[in-house]
Amino acid sequence: MATRTEDLTELSNIISTSIKNYLSHVPTPPTLRPVPPIPVTDEVAVEVADELLVACRRVISLVEGPIRTALMMSSGFQDSIAMKLAYDMKLAQNVPPDGSPIALAELASKTGVPEETIVRVMRQLTSKNVFVETAPGYIAHTGGSAAIGLPGVGSMVAHLVDEGLTSAPHVSDILRENEFVVPEDSRKSAFSRAFNTNKSYFEYICTDNKPLGTRFGQAMKAMNVVDGLPNLVALYEPLQSAPKGTILVDIGGGLGHAAIAAAQKFPNLKCIVQDIGMVVSEGRDELPEELKDRVEFHENDFFEGQPIGGPGVYYYLKYILHDHPDPASKKILSHIVRAMDSSSRLLIDEHIVEERMGPDSHKLIPFLDFHMLLLFNSKERTEAQWAALLKGVDERLVVERVWRAKGTGNGIIEVRLA
Repeated sequence: MATRTEDLTELSNIISTSIKNYLSHVPTPPTLRPVPPIPVTDEVAVEVADELLVACRRVISLVEGPIRTALMMSSGFQDSIAMKLAYDMKLAQNVPPDGSPIALAELASKTGVPEETIVRVMRQLTSKNVFVETAPGYIAHTGGSAAIGLPGVGSMVAHLVDEGLTSAPHVSDILRENEFVVPEDSRKSAFSRAFNTNKSYFEYICTDNKPLGTRFGQAMKAMNVVDGLPNLVALYEPLQSAPKGTILVDIGGGLGHAAIAAAQKFPNLKCIVQDIGMVVSEGRDELPEELKDRVEFHENDFFEGQPIGGPGVYYYLKYILHDHPDPASKKILSHIVRAMDSSSRLLIDEHIVEERMGPDSHKLIPFLDFHMLLLFNSKERTEAQWAALLKGVDERLVVERVWRAKGTGNGIIEVRLA
């Protein structure tokens, strides 16, 4: 592996070979220009991309040296601040989307922001290939800056630089006050302190700040599209042979992205999407007409109970439990267990953290794990932690199989009652 060497020549050879291999497996060569993004789905390309990024980061660490590496890591918050300023100033929306340049003076006029302030933000962003200076005094989009304007992506950027960045400075105080043990209460998180509330994140965005809730929903909808085919359809083979009328309960399923894909793929399934209030209404409104006889939206709070039972029911949780500390996750699971029998299956679609740390681990996991800490006092879990969580709910729960998605660090944990 690239991370096992400190020889720059060897790393150079690894990078050169990986680039050739990568280019032979992607539909078009990557570009920094603002063109519609083409997802890389080829398994070889995805694996080679991870190896290439690891090798490139290794080179950067070696060439930067120990002091600069430490300093650059410590000042990474400046990138987030620059992105937040760009979002607040609406810079991306006022730069021509076709990649043609705009004069800084004209950008200042359009946004009402002093040119000098724009220049200082652009210095930070253009150094990371977000926007580009085409000539002195002129700025244009790169793919990275144009992506901010894509449906939902801007909402995710805003979520990260608003809730995430605002919460981040408080995590140290929260942990220090608790002797660096993470509190098992989402109402005592860095987010709660930052936003001066005694509510959890989801309670807050559903009651006190509904615009944040709407934006979060838009971000999650976009990420579902970016993720591509749901694991439920792409990985979990038993649904292919499910008897006619088999029920799939998509718990906390939002607008039903996964359930709709499953219903389209497996005509024998009846899918029930459970969520709360406004989300359920919106899901019903957007449901394709041809699926209305097999996909239903029910209002249900997963902390209060699970009303759907019976033999052979599949209970599906996608990215639900990582939002909650262990006690809350156990409460959610306990309601499902009471509705299950030996023929039921619980499907937990989540990230599965590797036990080993370092640059060879999946790059998304450390970011997500910290984000869960900031907003919810929760975490991404290892396979052993998932098993322990399940046993803490009911000793009869057994992991039947883990259906892993290649190159993503996530998968479906299939659970049954012994």
